[in-house]
Amino acid sequence: MNDFWQSLTQEHTVHQSIDEPAQNYLMPLSQMGILTVAGDDASNFLQNLLTNDVKALATDQSQLNGICTAKGRLLANFLLINTNGSYQLVLPKTMCASLKQRLSMYVLRSKVTISDNSDEVIAFGLYQNTPTMEGELPEQEHQLSTANDANFIKLPSQSKQRYLCLTTVDNAMKVSQSLLEKDWSLAQEANWDLLDINAGIPTIYSATKEKFTPQQVNFDLIGGVSFNKGCYPGQEIVARLHYLGSPSRRMFSASSELSIESNAGDEVTSADGQVLGHIVTVQRCADNEMKLLLSLKLAEQEQQMFIAKTVTLSNIVTLAND
Repeated sequence: MNDFWQSLTQEHTVHQSIDEPAQNYLMPLSQMGILTVAGDDASNFLQNLLTNDVKALATDQSQLNGICTAKGRLLANFLLINTNGSYQLVLPKTMCASLKQRLSMYVLRSKVTISDNSDEVIAFGLYQNTPTMEGELPEQEHQLSTANDANFIKLPSQSKQRYLCLTTVDNAMKVSQSLLEKDWSLAQEANWDLLDINAGIPTIYSATKEKFTPQQVNFDLIGGVSFNKGCYPGQEIVARLHYLGSPSRRMFSASSELSIESNAGDEVTSADGQVLGHIVTVQRCADNEMKLLLSLKLAEQEQQMFIAKTVTLSNIVTLAND
């Protein structure tokens, strides 16, 4: 956690959960990184590489997006934001260096610059139960608005409204203090991961690079893939599965007791040790439980499932309707 968040969390109570129905919560997203792609050819450059239709992304809008290998496996996924012709890619900091390197392979003579601005931008997660910023926050999902020299993007949520806030390091204290003065409360960063899990939004980490096709983590079902745009690396395989076949794996939500540490990429097995799938995302809850997103074989979804061969998975629910 950077110095800004360390200072703020030392001065204010940090709530473990965000379950108070009338309370608004502010979460540090210290593990979030930002890449910026700019230049005259930025739109065309990204259009030729990413899974979603960058040309359809208007200014001050965002979209889920990803980049695949030639074999149609996700190398990374992220929120792509169009900020008046330049593009911000929001993803875990641990993924920024490898994604920047991958994108740089394709620059050649394109008029494009790719920069890592993770140390210059502070990311907040906002979870609003009671409106206190009327006229300042965007109304539509994936829309961006600007207030107090900060950008706010409304993101999908299963219940209350949530927003991603991006601002400069110099402006972060002003924005956070303004929210705290309006009786917003600080909450642990893990709650943001839980909101992503509840919304069925996967995250690709270093341990899961090249492990999943977009369909295996429902990326095509949540708006992360366009089947109407032109070619990109892996497009032929992703499109063939969409038009000519059906996925053998889809993403499910699940829970388990908190008895051992589990990580993205860990195997999900049957009672006899057969591999049924893998963990996509996992996060600890305040009630001594873990919430997970799993990529599972559809043919085996009725079996009893385990992680670490001994911990039983429960409340397994399909997130796909196909």
